[in-house]
Amino acid sequence: MSENVQLQLSPSRISDFQQCPQLYKYRAIDKLPERPGLDALRGSLVHLVLEKLFHLNSNDRTFDKACELLTPAWEELIEEDINLLCALDHDMVFPITKRTDVEQDLVTKLFNESKDLLANYFGIEDPTKIEPDSLEELIEFDLSEKTKLKGFVDRIDKSPQGWLRVNDYKTGKSPKENFSAKAMFQLKFYAVVIYKKSGVLPKLLRLIYLKDSQILTYEPNEQDIIQTLAKVSNIEESINNAKVTNTWPTKVSKLCDYCYFKKICPEFS
Repeated sequence: MSENVQLQLSPSRISDFQQCPQLYKYRAIDKLPERPGLDALRGSLVHLVLEKLFHLNSNDRTFDKACELLTPAWEELIEEDINLLCALDHDMVFPITKRTDVEQDLVTKLFNESKDLLANYFGIEDPTKIEPDSLEELIEFDLSEKTKLKGFVDRIDKSPQGWLRVNDYKTGKSPKENFSAKAMFQLKFYAVVIYKKSGVLPKLLRLIYLKDSQILTYEPNEQDIIQTLAKVSNIEESINNAKVTNTWPTKVSKLCDYCYFKKICPEFS
């Protein structure tokens, strides 16, 4: 990679590097194609439905309407990336090189699982009483000439007093208590970008877990901004050092069993 290319840091890329520098290299440096997973596909579908739901008039934001939005959301996702079909059918060859279809039963099962998650959402929030300030917003900030911080925020709410509430939907289960701080790093990262970009510190950060209907909340302060920036700077330095030396160590863990690149990883091949 050229030294002139600006380093793009997002919560997902930081997570990749922390999990395994070699995984980060495959995704961020080599940009290798990766077979999509079913959990990720389901998450993308539910996220898109909720985004579309909030674009409707408040009175139309019902559970039935959300279920109706599954079909157009699904069609939009597949139109954008036909390879998402591979997440439904493990026997389908990846990447897809010609027009193909997937069994309707698999799509129906995906929709039913998504409806369960949407039902849980309606059990913990009333979307008719929320008017988001932004949806799926790309937030960016140049930390330096060499590094950009960026990410997509699912939903930002603004109170009449101007307070910001940052929300992120998760379609999995909420983490155990000793892992909640790690889970909240993503939103602290977003808080840093918003604060550095606008000078406004979000009032509340919320992780909304749809699998078990839990909401994790956190009120950030300026010390959180300092600590998160320090953590990001340390990771930035580690990535840059790895690029200079072309050294990308592997980290073996239980997560290796779920890694698409295990078959080419030097640790296993």
